[in-house]
Order: sequence, then C-alpha cells, then structure tokens
Amino acid sequence: MCGIAGVWNVDEAYNVIHDVLLSIQHRGQQAAGVVVNGFYGVKGEGLVENVLTDEKFIPGNKGIGHVRYSTYGSLDEIQPLTAHTLKGRISVAHNGNIVDADEKRKFIMESGGIFSTTLDTEVIIHYFSIAPYESPKESLQWAFSRIKAAYSLVILHDSFLAAARDQFGIRPLFYGKFHDGYIIASEDCALRTIGCEEITEIDPGTIVFFTDNKDPEVVRFAKRTDRFCSFEFVYFARPDSNFYGVNTHEVRKMLGMKLYEEYGLKADAVVPVLDSGFSGALGYSQVSGTPLEYGLIRNHYIGRSFIMPKNRQEIVRRKLSPLSSVLNGKEVILIDDSIVRGTTMKIIVDMIREAGARKITVGIHSPPVIGSCNYGIDTSRRSELIASNHEIERLKEYIGADELMYLSVKGYREVFEKSGVRGVCMGCFDLNYPI
Repeated sequence: MCGIAGVWNVDEAYNVIHDVLLSIQHRGQQAAGVVVNGFYGVKGEGLVENVLTDEKFIPGNKGIGHVRYSTYGSLDEIQPLTAHTLKGRISVAHNGNIVDADEKRKFIMESGGIFSTTLDTEVIIHYFSIAPYESPKESLQWAFSRIKAAYSLVILHDSFLAAARDQFGIRPLFYGKFHDGYIIASEDCALRTIGCEEITEIDPGTIVFFTDNKDPEVVRFAKRTDRFCSFEFVYFARPDSNFYGVNTHEVRKMLGMKLYEEYGLKADAVVPVLDSGFSGALGYSQVSGTPLEYGLIRNHYIGRSFIMPKNRQEIVRRKLSPLSSVLNGKEVILIDDSIVRGTTMKIIVDMIREAGARKITVGIHSPPVIGSCNYGIDTSRRSELIASNHEIERLKEYIGADELMYLSVKGYREVFEKSGVRGVCMGCFDLNYPI
C-alpha cells in the first residue's frame, strides 16, 4: 500500500505535496519522494518530515509525490520514477501492484527494453513509450488499456498532469479544486485538510488530464467493473476518508455492530486496539451496552505495525501500553480490525493478560484473512497468513485468548451492501478475486 499526490497550477507545489503526503503518511512510512517543475526531485528513506525538508525546497507550481509501503521491488527504490522518451519526459507515482508485471517485464526485455529498477511501476513507463501513437495522451490510454490492475497513478508529463485508476477501482484516488488549480490524493481527507473544493472521486477505468487553461478532461479507457478493496475500509484508510460516498468510520462501526449481532457476547469492558480497531469497538459497545474503555494507550510517534517491513513484535510493545487500572480483574472484549500473521495479536493479548485481565475475548470485525493479496497489500505469501493454516480453535490457542470471534463472510458482505458501497473485492476473505 502506498499514498500518492499530485498538484497542477498551484503555487509552491513542493510544500503542498509535502502537506498532502503528511495527511496520507499512514499509507506508507518507508520512503517519500516528490518531483516538481523541470522534473527536479527529492527522494529518501523515512517519513515525509525527514525527507521533504525546507532546505530541499524546489520552486514550481506542478508536481507529484509518493509515500511508500513496499510490496514489490527492492526496498531502496523510491518513487516517483522519471524517464525521457520520444513522447516527452514522464514521471510516475503508483499505488497498487501490477499483477502480471513479471510477464510484462519479460516481454519488454525480449523486445530490447532495459529496466533500471525492479519496481512494477516501470512497466507503465515502458508501455507508454512503446504505444503505437505519437500523442502522449493517447499513449497513456493505450498503456492503461493493456494493464489490467492494480493501480492508481499520478503521471507528470511536460505538458500535462494525469491521474488514473484501473478498471476495477481497486485502489482509491481523488482530485479537488484549489484556487486556480487542482490537487490529487489517494484519500479525500487529505484534500479537505488542504482546503480543496469540488472534491471528485476518479471513476475506475478512467484517466483525468489536467492542462493549462482547461477544465479537467476525463477519458474512459476501459469498462468500469467496481471491485474496490474492502480492506481499505477495514484497516488502511483514515476514519475521516470516504469512498463511494461512504464514510470509513461509519462502515467500521457497522462491522462492530454486526460482530455483536452474530455472537451476542458481553463483558466488563470493550477495549479497542488503536487506531483502526476503535470504530468497530465503538459499534460493538453501542449495541451491546458494554462500556468502551481505553485499556490500551497508543504512542502515535510509532509507525503502523502491519505496514512496517520488519521488527513488528518490537514495534507493538513500543506502540501500545496497557492500562492496568482499567484492565485488572476485568473480563475484556478486545476489538481489532483483522489478524494477518497473528504475531501482533499474540503480543497484545499477552500485554492485556500481564495487566491483570481475568478473561480476554478477541473480537475481529472482519472475516479470517485466508487469501493472499496481489493488489498492493503485503500478504502475497499465503503461508504467512495464520488463518489460512489453522482452525479457529488453534488460532485462539496461538494468540492466547480465552475466546475468539470473527465476523462471518456473510455478515461482512451484508454490511457493505447495507452501506451502499458499490462492488468490493473480498479476495483475501473469500478467495473470489477480480483477476
């Protein structure tokens, strides 16, 4: 998972992209990069604040940016990627995974193409270059029509800025009006924070071109087939983000409510695993009548443990602190959004137990993650997914909980149908993948 940003015709584009990327820093904390007018760039490993510093400021009124969470390619390869072609210079920032990237790389190399990185993003640049058109815009449309998924992209060209989503809309992308120009971001919360107006969610299968003295030009390159990643609602997105007009926080609350509806368990306290478990815990608390308590306090200066590339176990203990005065002697329902590898939850249960909890029921407001994701989430190795290899009883023993309850696939689907979200991808839960 990554976060992308773009700016067209906005003063101090470097600073604006910096602020947008800060708002979506939760989508990637390994590296950050920006390319602005003249294709001058700043890149580096680490957080936005440490990479895009005031000392490195580049003047300009257009550009793109990226925060990285690696799922494909080497850890030290940082976007945006820039190349010189016969159709002009191009720079690309990409969120997602191109599912057949290896096959496409082989095709390009057999035709004499040379790659400078191991990133699947570079495939897009090559397809743009070899497209049988002189027009850069038509070349992009041709390239996207031949790359199925998964991508949301911002592309800076000498003469335009483009933003595109694959035909399934697996990854999100928005743009908004800002003074005399436009800003693009992975989540609409970032655009509202900046002060954008007329915020628009880019349709799957379309590319939006931003050029001087014109309104955005929307071009469809593939038939729309909505399969938005439901895990964006469950975990990745900020609670104040909206997709398909539906608020993430409200969906998570509904998932928590549905979890109580399916199991009906009560206790002395409902304790959320912060931050993405909070909304589901609130929903569970509201319908069950069980008090919501801050039994875990989060250090917000530690990154999100799921998207950190290593040392997850150490990070969890530094990130979360149990509150003994709340937990001691209590029966606790611990609510989280998901269990992927199981290592994080095992540590959290141990911490709650050490703080004196008498009984711990773990409640997950999504189904068991049993399938790998090749669309931009770091779960590509199914052998690492603990729920794909163990029954619920064995899982309960592994994490050390007294009880373990997962939301059913049926209940999960019903929540999205009730919320009005268009088609979603549930492949990691039901193995029904769009491609």
